[in-house]
Amino acid sequence: MLAKLRFETGAVMAVLLVISSPLVGQDAANRLNDEADRDPVSASSPRRIVSLVPVATEILFALGEGHRLVGRSRFDDYPTEASEIPNVGDAIRPSTEAVLVRRPDLVILIGGSDNARAAADLERLGVPHLTVLFNTFADLRRNILRLGQLVKRSDRARDLWGDIEQDLATVRELVAGRPVRSVYYDVGYPPSFTAGSGSYLDTLLTIAGGRNVFGDLAAPAPRVSLEAILARDPEVVIHPVSRDPAQNGIRPAGRPGWATLRAVPEGVRLVDADLVHRLGPRVAKAALELARAIHPEAFAAVTP
Repeated sequence: MLAKLRFETGAVMAVLLVISSPLVGQDAANRLNDEADRDPVSASSPRRIVSLVPVATEILFALGEGHRLVGRSRFDDYPTEASEIPNVGDAIRPSTEAVLVRRPDLVILIGGSDNARAAADLERLGVPHLTVLFNTFADLRRNILRLGQLVKRSDRARDLWGDIEQDLATVRELVAGRPVRSVYYDVGYPPSFTAGSGSYLDTLLTIAGGRNVFGDLAAPAPRVSLEAILARDPEVVIHPVSRDPAQNGIRPAGRPGWATLRAVPEGVRLVDADLVHRLGPRVAKAALELARAIHPEAFAAVTP
């Protein structure tokens, strides 16, 4: 369950960007290296991409290059056109055989120990692959530009990042001058996991006019005790809800001991988990969703 939570939120994994390819014999001018000078990947634009990273899938569509996708994980469900791409199964510990059936010239994986074997298998078999994690805004920018470079849409990638920055600035303006409210972000329960300063969620809460009550914890998704939550007594509890009922846990008002929080029940705000838990091209919409949750009075006269 925790591995699935890590994948869905992107909030409890450190970011890794590794680009590797076992291709040999290419001219150095036709090879690209990542920022860490790891193994290069072919500079030729991939035509058959299997993306097992929902955010990467969204980015490729946002760049106008969704037609290059020939395979996706079962979690890649946005935009709606993504559902037309063949589903090759899980994103965590994927089936290499199912991926290879799609004859990819590039596979995009979620990095980390859970997918280390898949990455090793692809390298052994000579399949170029890109392993990424999205955890901070700097990582989102880096990965948008990197994917844009790979599909020869660098200009569009720069424009996309510029649009994201402008839209985030607009959200900041909407809540400017309003009291900063203390917020507990309900990453998971039970046990209680929240957002720490190592997560993009912490940044989003700040943009949305909130103060993360556990923003002093360095971990992206620290486990916290009920006693610690009660001691920090947030004004707002944000509870993410997914379209998939199986992913939704017990709401705060129904948890033992939570009724003593001042935020329960009136200060519990529901947000769209399928939007907020993906650090991708829609991140400004996620920030707006959080701003509405933290400062509903600011949007009372605004048509949804």
